[in-house]
Amino acid sequence: MTSSSSSSTYFDIFLSSAEDTGKGLASHLYRSLYLRGIPTYLRDAKLEERPSSSLVYDARKYIQGSKFAVVVVSQSYPTSVWCLEELQILLNFHDQGRLYVLPIFYEVSFSDIRSQTGAVAEPFRKLGETYPDKVQAWRIALIKLTDIPGLDLHHLSEVDVVLNRVLLYKSEAIYPRETKGVGLLGLDRHMKALYQLLDLKNSTEEVRLIGIWGPGGVGKTTLARFAYDDLYNNFHTHVFVDKAENIYYQDLEKPRSEETLTSGGGIRSVSTGMIKSTVGHRKGLLVIDCVDNLEQLKAVAEILSWCGSGSRVILITQDKNLLTQFGVQHVYEVKSLRYDDALQLFSQSAFERQNPPTSFESLSLRAVQVASFLPLTLTILGSSLRNKNEEEWEKELQKLEGDRENTIMEIMKKSYTREDENDQIPSFILP
Repeated sequence: MTSSSSSSTYFDIFLSSAEDTGKGLASHLYRSLYLRGIPTYLRDAKLEERPSSSLVYDARKYIQGSKFAVVVVSQSYPTSVWCLEELQILLNFHDQGRLYVLPIFYEVSFSDIRSQTGAVAEPFRKLGETYPDKVQAWRIALIKLTDIPGLDLHHLSEVDVVLNRVLLYKSEAIYPRETKGVGLLGLDRHMKALYQLLDLKNSTEEVRLIGIWGPGGVGKTTLARFAYDDLYNNFHTHVFVDKAENIYYQDLEKPRSEETLTSGGGIRSVSTGMIKSTVGHRKGLLVIDCVDNLEQLKAVAEILSWCGSGSRVILITQDKNLLTQFGVQHVYEVKSLRYDDALQLFSQSAFERQNPPTSFESLSLRAVQVASFLPLTLTILGSSLRNKNEEEWEKELQKLEGDRENTIMEIMKKSYTREDENDQIPSFILP
């Protein structure tokens, strides 16, 4: 199974696990990735018989050629000298921003690993007696690992949860994420207001519910995604559900049906049980987009009961009344862009510059009016007009000018049709 015999040191995924998971979760995940053609490294347990200096060299060689590391933490992980040595190398690359690390706490308590208590206390203490010069560095590494958002798994059948998360990364649906660009233009003031509602510094105990509302295409999801990307490291776990309608009820104790995958690796539907296993009463950041009826909010109410102290749950909707009926006290309205921001956003999309060329100024002003100052429609319309001449612009704008609502729908179709054909937009982003 191991990829260590390969002459190449390049792997997309580096799997780190103790011997007991080498024949279980890690090997199952390895096979699933292999069948999807994703180069993955998994060390054979028998390699631990080699000199430690040779093992460290191998680990560094394979880790530095990888993009992503999955650390399967079982009860025996913190008692394996090799795993702990390997972990320090992984975290060093992670701290340098050269590797993304996903911890999986498999059939072991998150708090036990962090503080070396419970079932791992005595074995770790004995290990420390054997390696007194290394035990402190290992303690620090385990604490740092638990600071990284990860997953809690209790059953081997849940390997698909990990697989889907890795596939999302592989398809670049999550990493790397753009943190700057035209999507943020004009939203700085919105983000400042949203952060005040999130109140991360002064409200550490409560589970706070925040609502974001406004018309379609105004930038609600863009605002939430940038906040999500910026803040998720402050939480133990994080989840982004693109469509509230795709959340369905399922008891974790019952057999779990497979989630529906897109060709790009995203999940089209997700069970409440899956979210429960991800959140696990830990401090989490949850974003649920496209909330449009009270029935969906019933699922949200159940999810809230699983959130740990300090969690933040953001609901995104076009209907302010839904937030009022659900009792959301912290609500922010996203309004259309101001004129100068709208023109700049459109110009960047149409001409890849901050201001339109002189010959296109009047046409650009008309286009901004046609798009009703909405960021998404401005971006789509600008992209559709890029590299076209003035005559083509005039023809397109004349066709769109008229009924505002139908115009926006027509512009949006240019994007949605393309998305449906590619089927690459995930509706559930795992931590």
